[in-house]
Amino acid sequence: MIRYLLSILFSLLSIPLVAQQYNDYIGNGHHLNVTVTSSSNLQNATGFNTISGIGKRPDSTSASRFLAHATLGADIETIDGAQQQGLSEWLNEQFSKPISSTYTEHLDTLIDLAFAAHIGRGEDPDDFYTGGFQILAWWQAVMNSNDLLRDRIALALSEILVISSRSGLADFSNGTISYYDVLYENAFGNYRDILQDVTMHPCMAYYLTYLNNPKSNPAANEFPDENYARELMQLFTIGLYKLNLDGTRQTDANGNFIPTYDNDDIREFSKIFTGLGGGRYGDFPWVNVNDPVYFGAGIWEIDLTYPLQMFESEHEQGTKNLLNGQVVPAGQTGMDDINDALDNLFNHPNVGPFIGRLLIQRLVKSNPTPEYIERVASAFNDNGSGVRGDMQAVIRAILLDPEARDCSWTEVATQGMLREPLVRYTHVSRAFNASNNNGDHYNWAWYFGNETQQLALYSPSVFNFFLPDYQPLGAVTDMGLVAPEFQAFNSATALSHINLAHAWSLWDWVFDNYSGLEADPDNPSDNVYTTLDFSTEYDMVTSYAGQLTHSTEMDNLLDHLDILLTHGNLSDNTRTIIKNALLEHSDIWGDREALTRFAVYLILISPDYSIMK
Repeated sequence: MIRYLLSILFSLLSIPLVAQQYNDYIGNGHHLNVTVTSSSNLQNATGFNTISGIGKRPDSTSASRFLAHATLGADIETIDGAQQQGLSEWLNEQFSKPISSTYTEHLDTLIDLAFAAHIGRGEDPDDFYTGGFQILAWWQAVMNSNDLLRDRIALALSEILVISSRSGLADFSNGTISYYDVLYENAFGNYRDILQDVTMHPCMAYYLTYLNNPKSNPAANEFPDENYARELMQLFTIGLYKLNLDGTRQTDANGNFIPTYDNDDIREFSKIFTGLGGGRYGDFPWVNVNDPVYFGAGIWEIDLTYPLQMFESEHEQGTKNLLNGQVVPAGQTGMDDINDALDNLFNHPNVGPFIGRLLIQRLVKSNPTPEYIERVASAFNDNGSGVRGDMQAVIRAILLDPEARDCSWTEVATQGMLREPLVRYTHVSRAFNASNNNGDHYNWAWYFGNETQQLALYSPSVFNFFLPDYQPLGAVTDMGLVAPEFQAFNSATALSHINLAHAWSLWDWVFDNYSGLEADPDNPSDNVYTTLDFSTEYDMVTSYAGQLTHSTEMDNLLDHLDILLTHGNLSDNTRTIIKNALLEHSDIWGDREALTRFAVYLILISPDYSIMK
């Protein structure tokens, strides 16, 4: 089974990336290289939306595909709502929504409840431990949030601007969730603000080792730490090589790629990020929160939710040479230096195509065409009102681009991406409204994390769970394509996905429920299971004894699951295999509930589900 699944998944990436071109008409998405003008641009009544098809209400398949790109999972009611509303209007609504609650607020609620239960059980208050609670709070937020787009963008950003609890931050759930909130709250803001807030967050400073980074002391052979300076350029802003607007690499007269920076640049930028220390003390019994923080205070002393402060006496003085000939003058404050450096990188021409491509890969597809990248980069450079870095403009450009929305692209085998494990998990949980008798969604996800090695904020390194340019050996490499998620896909994790899908659909084991909220030791909540709701699907199949008498019911069920899970991409071949299996084994499974669960399981382990188009 594993060998079959692997061969199918890899074969999906073995056909050239060519979409059908239409030369005889325009409309319904066939508008590439067409300029549209109209007499009115009131709200969404633009000529472009009419020609592109964006202004049309989508069918259920298109709405489902769109939400697969724009959310962490949608149930059938959400799909129906987006279909009735229209995609552009759905985006407008998401952009205009006030934040319902932050991840930090979910964490604070959990800590209060868990501590009360801890005391209620007669346990020592000093033994109360919240390490790992960020996982519980993350699931509670994702499963209860109405900010569907904001949640999706926050996860994408967290896989670009990476910190990880697989570090000394493991014990600091408040700090790591606070960092996640920086991405969540800025998801619809400006990328320059994201860079600022990320730089000034103590968890990033600890993770990339510029917390308490001192100025040079040549006599002691001490020089500024270069880690953040390097990763800020390589991973968060401009990448390794100079890019054209369409993301292709520039070359010199000899045909060589042109580096964006060198070791001298790293050393110059490292001087910028000196003198940053904790902004205030944290709630620890060994420090006084009202005392001024000393330079050198570590993560067991400072408040990891509070921005860093600049200690001028520890900041490297003198001029600093930045990129493109910019020089930071001597005599400025340390924060002026940081602002100049971030401006220098933010305004670099690489940022639009570099960050645009990464976001496309996280949301839509692994191998966007240069034209797609150029359109997104152009939106980054100018939102239409002269503003650079507007995340709303970038998100809209990514999600409404014809390469994302035109259904003709689903017929191209290299279209799409391998669905990453965590997004499979959230998708199934939201699609079937995972719930329990406690009414909460606190999920340790220890079994899932152990099997897939992926949890939010648990990357193995600053390079995320997989590299954007990863190429599995074989056809993908031979064709010069990339498949990032396949770096985390092997014989073990492929089998794990099948086992997880089996547990979710057939065992009623969806979450590793947190039982620490039960104050009565004689009435533990360990046996409260989170289950998926298949009642809508059950109703599509008539009860029967011994065999399924109406194969049309299977067609209706598979049509429904195709919209909900595979977004209209369930192939005729896969459909036939699944339908035959259901009909053949209907007497074995014996009732409509078991047969329906079997149908869900078979779709979840199919290549049509694994490859999101």
